[in-house]
Amino acid sequence: MKLIEVIHNLNKEFNMTVKNRNNIERVFKLATPEEIKDGVTWYALAQADARRMAIYYSIPLTTVVGVIASLSPNNKWERNVINAKDLIEGYLNGEHKESIKVSTYHAMKDKAWSMLEDMLETDEDILTRLNGQKIKSFYECIMGYDACCIDGHAYNIWRYERVGLTTDKTNIGKKLYAEIQGDYVRIAKKLDMKAYELQAITWVAWRRIHGIT
Repeated sequence: MKLIEVIHNLNKEFNMTVKNRNNIERVFKLATPEEIKDGVTWYALAQADARRMAIYYSIPLTTVVGVIASLSPNNKWERNVINAKDLIEGYLNGEHKESIKVSTYHAMKDKAWSMLEDMLETDEDILTRLNGQKIKSFYECIMGYDACCIDGHAYNIWRYERVGLTTDKTNIGKKLYAEIQGDYVRIAKKLDMKAYELQAITWVAWRRIHGIT
């Protein structure tokens, strides 16, 4: 490839990166004060829910959040929490795993159950057990680390293009996931907030803008 073509491609990639970052900030600026408040507090409230469960059931917070994250694929938050409670109670009461219904994939229920069996107490152990970057990021966000969970809506915000989603899968590779995540982190720093706060704010605003329930 000629040098001029290399330079042209680099310039094109740079311009697209700037455009994608601007898209994130554009959606943030469309958020209402209430949506900003909801976004800033979303993960803190999620951790509070998990912490109450950990105290009530006398199990490690890491295990509770790991169970929640495992059961999150293609699952709405309210149902996600109910599924986690049902699975934890079922395990502690000696019920059979197969008797407990969840609103996600069977393999993810198996993974959550294995965490309860081992009562994993460290982030490293949980993240090693979890599979998929989105699920790992969701765990980190709930635990309060400066991470960013890229789901289908976050991907659409980054592109500023609504594409119909039948599930929350983004179907993107690790390299693109890291690029999108990096753009959210960069804009979050510019706005003096955590990356997961920015992602949650834009997620709430995007759903309202496009009438997504």
